[in-house]
Amino acid sequence: MRKVEQVEAATYGRRKERVRREPVRLPDARRAVLMRAQGRCENPACGGQPADVTDDGQAILEVDHIERIAEGGRDHPVQMVALCPNCHAMKDRGTSRKALRALLRQVASTEHERWNDGPIATSE
Repeated sequence: MRKVEQVEAATYGRRKERVRREPVRLPDARRAVLMRAQGRCENPACGGQPADVTDDGQAILEVDHIERIAEGGRDHPVQMVALCPNCHAMKDRGTSRKALRALLRQVASTEHERWNDGPIATSE
């Protein structure tokens, strides 16, 4: 613990310079997913979305890409879901993430189709 305190004291307030190449994100795609979700986690097996809300009264939801853009995913609502923080962590790091991603892929497609009132074409 003493070593951590020494290193922290020596690095406190310092910043790293970084150059990052990030994909272009579409704010309208994110908003569409939140509208579609109507304030609820889109994981049908969600064990309990937080009852708390943000400062502006919105549900605590995180919009996430089922397939990461860096791995070929699209920035399109058909491949995005609104998740509570716990379901988001399970989707990214949980031991059941593979099965959950498969479920969420179907949920996103079905809910997007219902929201648009008709079938859509996907690149899957």
